Amino acid sequence: MSTQLIDVKADIRDRLLHVAIRLFAQRGIDAVSLRTISTEAGSRNKSAVHYHFGSKLGIVEAIFEEFTQIIEKADSEILTLLEARAEEKQISIAEILLAFYLPLFTIKSSEGYGRYAIKLLAKMMLDFTPEYQVLYQRLFQRRVGRVYKLIKVTLPGKSELDLKFQLMHGLMATITGMATIDLMDSSPLGDIRFDNEFQMVLSYVNYVSGGLTNEESSFSTIDPEFWRQYFHDNEA
Repeated sequence: MSTQLIDVKADIRDRLLHVAIRLFAQRGIDAVSLRTISTEAGSRNKSAVHYHFGSKLGIVEAIFEEFTQIIEKADSEILTLLEARAEEKQISIAEILLAFYLPLFTIKSSEGYGRYAIKLLAKMMLDFTPEYQVLYQRLFQRRVGRVYKLIKVTLPGKSELDLKFQLMHGLMATITGMATIDLMDSSPLGDIRFDNEFQMVLSYVNYVSGGLTNEESSFSTIDPEFWRQYFHDNEA
């Protein structure tokens, strides 16, 4: 009897969590009330979210805990394996980036709420609420540090600032791109969708790795006087 009760509680808790992900992604966190989440999850108890999570911050924390578990499960061995290979110089930037981005695709493929989860991450990237930013930064911090070290070993001549900027920009662009992937069927260049997401991942990794592996500055190919005058002439 008690086991059945625990299962029921776990079921409603999951429903509340996944409905919150969808609503937060669609409307923004501040625009969604706890009562709305309970109603949309089909709970008769309008205080169900408060019962299970305590507050809106509590449910946001639970969402990020779920994201963390997905990432760590997908990521538990791959970075360790790549770190061992890097010691023997048997690793490519493309493989490091695949390990970096793949857990995001694991989140996106989560049944029922995956595409909303990525949209929520994209929204929270621009939400400067201190408590939410702490959760967002914490989600990626450990992995980014390990990936940075892997790339630095592989590209010792790369400028540290360039590498850090390009690595973080690549992560942000990946999340944003995945969140807006539905728009790829009507881009200015037409329908540019791939037959499957893995093909898309490989194409994207090929693009990003090309920039990361460039250790030479391209500034020498730019005419500084031309561009300085252009910006001057077009200043507001």
